[in-house]
Amino acid sequence: MTRTTKRHSAAKTLSHTAIAMAACLVALPAAARADSCTALSSSHLLMDGVASTVSLTATSIAATATVPAYCDVKAVVSSNANPAQSQIQMEVALPEPTAWNGRLLGTGNGGFAGAIIQGEILYGMAHGFASVNSDLGTGLLFGCGTLYCGDKTGNGGAPGGLYHNAAAITDFGYGSMHLMTLAAKELVATYYGRTQNKSYFMGCSTGGHNALMEGEKYPNDYDGIVAGAPAYDRTHLHIASAASYLATHFAADAKLTSAGLTLTHAAMLAQCAGHDGGAATDGYLMQPEICAFKPSSLQCTGAAGEVPCNDPNAASCTCLNADQSQVLDTLYTGSKDNHSRILYPGYEPGVEDPATTGSVGILFQQAGTEPLFDGLDYWAFGPKFTWQSLFANTTSLNGELAARIAKMDNVPVGITTFKGALNATSINWTDFYRRGGKLIMFHGLSDPLIPTASTWDYYNAVATAAPNEYAKFMRLFLAPGVFHCGGGPGPDTFGFFGAGPAPMAASDDILGALIAWREQGIAPETIVATKYSSGTVTAQRPLCAYPSHAVLTAGSDPKLAASFTCQAGARITSKPYPRPYGP
Repeated sequence: MTRTTKRHSAAKTLSHTAIAMAACLVALPAAARADSCTALSSSHLLMDGVASTVSLTATSIAATATVPAYCDVKAVVSSNANPAQSQIQMEVALPEPTAWNGRLLGTGNGGFAGAIIQGEILYGMAHGFASVNSDLGTGLLFGCGTLYCGDKTGNGGAPGGLYHNAAAITDFGYGSMHLMTLAAKELVATYYGRTQNKSYFMGCSTGGHNALMEGEKYPNDYDGIVAGAPAYDRTHLHIASAASYLATHFAADAKLTSAGLTLTHAAMLAQCAGHDGGAATDGYLMQPEICAFKPSSLQCTGAAGEVPCNDPNAASCTCLNADQSQVLDTLYTGSKDNHSRILYPGYEPGVEDPATTGSVGILFQQAGTEPLFDGLDYWAFGPKFTWQSLFANTTSLNGELAARIAKMDNVPVGITTFKGALNATSINWTDFYRRGGKLIMFHGLSDPLIPTASTWDYYNAVATAAPNEYAKFMRLFLAPGVFHCGGGPGPDTFGFFGAGPAPMAASDDILGALIAWREQGIAPETIVATKYSSGTVTAQRPLCAYPSHAVLTAGSDPKLAASFTCQAGARITSKPYPRPYGP
């Protein structure tokens, strides 16, 4: 899932003037620029005036074939000045002045974080940005990893994870990203002798969550934001994952098999591919939301010669058992609570592709001894939590889920609640767009981890709340055939920490498109996505600004972007995401 920021009202009032004076806010002479990188090691970061610097080192790094020489600053900060409760790792990379493009790039993390993603920093560096990343505060004190953070078996640290630690939970939810940003801006001002011209943020999954938290809570931090596949309604997403896990374990034959998913995927494509703007040979859908495929069409009838898809080692099968059919239907339509309210939207046809296992897909998610990413549930309920307790009455798939969700959401976390610290569900972007901020969201249409519908529902909610303004600051691009944050059979390279044929060009790079929109006023309507195989371009097609979608011109080559045009469409409302859940 993905990323986050932090804390205290004093941080919200830190003005651009104060940032511009950042050279005076660190323990260095107020000179035009730090005389050397190593001089930054004596810095003491101000940040929001509440957080403290635990440690800071600065090292000069020589240029390589892909990145310029740079000053690498590694710091640990404590959001509440108590290192026993809060330790956030961050890394700021400052290109040598002649290689700097004058911009700052903040980057998000993934899953439960626990470590800095240096690849994202280096990607920004390669394109001239001063770049920064954070471990969201879950690494040093808690030993968390991307997938695990305090589950029953102790994966990702001791069972319980961040339980009873309001500072650390808030760090993960939103505080660490904000402090990371303030620290980076101070170091930029000190090292270069001036502030950045513009600052941008990019992240996917938890990083998409980090991105939305930044825009919602700290609208002055960034001039432009890219938010991919955001895990923004975090508490409900994690419990929905547990509900999906229960569905595959509720009956002896409910688990899905690779052969069964292969059968389902082929049947779905046979019914829907080529009827939604793409080619029948694509291997994925352009508009999966209009596909009317039903898993029940593959259910075993008892006829002679049928081979049920029960054997996990079988290479092939011919029909789904009744439980498997029901599980797939639940995955498509969405988990519900015991009042039949959608807890989280369902997935799109395409997620049943067995290849998604490499992108934490269905087979991967059902394989563990407890639900994937349920470490967050332990943060709310403590180390004695069991995932079955979410449902209480296990004679029903839904049990008493609504009461358990309400209890989790309302666990006190400092001055807020668990959902208040972790869910980026605000749809008020007024302060962000009034100062000229731009937001671009994206989501793969074959994402098997975070349902794509949750993102278009968020877009719809913001658009409804600000009908006269949303088009001035927000765009959404849906990527056909793309898994979670990348991968999949569709063209999946469009500038999210992977350069296409024209790096940073607004035409086929999402970060380049964001910069062109913010700095030149050119609103993006299409971004060309590219598919590579062994370094060779094998296909391209345009991603169209939602709710438009790409349509293949009859008789044209589906591998060429020029063969497609963007056709206007209506917002997708077939998977409503109502209160008390969702944006």
